[in-house]
Amino acid sequence: MTITTIARVAELDLRDLAAPEPFLRALDAADALAPGDVVCVLTPMLPHPLLAALAERGLGFRAENLADGSARVRIERPPA
Repeated sequence: MTITTIARVAELDLRDLAAPEPFLRALDAADALAPGDVVCVLTPMLPHPLLAALAERGLGFRAENLADGSARVRIERPPA
């Protein structure tokens, strides 16, 4: 796993992890966000269960498929 932090945006590359690790680590990172912070996670595929869990938590997100079949999900905790 690689973590790169720039300002208040972190990126986690979870593509090489076996299930359910990408889901669990993405949720851990999302739960740890402070108001206004963002994390981008790279996952092996479009993570529909993760998107549902983020919506249930009231977090903003945008997901996109990448050319290699993986996905990038930008997760944001709304400002306070």
